[in-house]
Amino acid sequence: MKYKLIGFLFFITFSSAHACDFCNCYLGLNPGYNKNTVGLRYSYRTAEIDIQSPNLRTTHLDHGTTSVSYSGMLKEWFQTTELYARVYPIPQIQLVATMPYSFNILEYNQKTISEKALDDLSVLAFYQVANTIPEDSLTVRHRLFAGAGIKVPTGKYKGDEVADFPMSDHLFSGTGSYDLLLAVSYIGKYNRLGWNADASVKINGKNSEDYRYGNTLNVNPGVFYEIDFGNVKLFPHSGVVFEGGKKDERNGISQYGTGGYSMFGAVGIDAYYGAFSVSTDCRMPFYHNLSENTPEDGVSYYLSLNVHF
Repeated sequence: MKYKLIGFLFFITFSSAHACDFCNCYLGLNPGYNKNTVGLRYSYRTAEIDIQSPNLRTTHLDHGTTSVSYSGMLKEWFQTTELYARVYPIPQIQLVATMPYSFNILEYNQKTISEKALDDLSVLAFYQVANTIPEDSLTVRHRLFAGAGIKVPTGKYKGDEVADFPMSDHLFSGTGSYDLLLAVSYIGKYNRLGWNADASVKINGKNSEDYRYGNTLNVNPGVFYEIDFGNVKLFPHSGVVFEGGKKDERNGISQYGTGGYSMFGAVGIDAYYGAFSVSTDCRMPFYHNLSENTPEDGVSYYLSLNVHF
């Protein structure tokens, strides 16, 4: 989201819909929300498409060939493990950084290729615009953050095209460009019932191949409920996720097979005990409006292990 019990409420542009590129701006709702946090986050996502000749798919990496013909079922598996940190240099400011590592697999006509590599580093700064949560006398409590940051091209974004393999560029999670990150986060709470909405935007730059990935947008409205079991606090939550996008461009020309949007239903539960927490999320697609020959996402899963201090 990347993604859990807090949100970003605002949207500006669209994203490349075959993946949620900006899921790193995770603030999280927890009993010690103003504490520093370090954690690991794991995500698992699948996608597939039945490619029928003479459909064409633009290849992103080979200047000599702009499109080729394929026919058959393409399946994709994306696994990412992120090391992330959130620190408060002062109470009104929080800094968030994530460093992902990905393991991606593509399968086409009984042939499999894979790639393991570091992804792009993201760093953001958030300002607390409003916070009424410490005021226990208020019946309804609110909190609002707004932030911006940058994604640095530390990840691998290109390699040799596989001649008989469609969309082999999906193996690489980096973009090769410096990208602007924007986010707004809102959460409200009445007694034990809470609601949130979150939006994150990535405005992509151009990489050395003169390729610009479509600007990305993710919007997550949801609700949650607080349950206490002794020293353990549980937060079951559900919501809707929107991922949409503009087309990629090379030399200013829109690329075939990119752009569109998808919507998902999301359910999960977060658990907090002392300085530790575990977060889970499951997302199920229920609507796609994608460019032709764009793989459709399947069910995705997220797990986070966190330490707060």
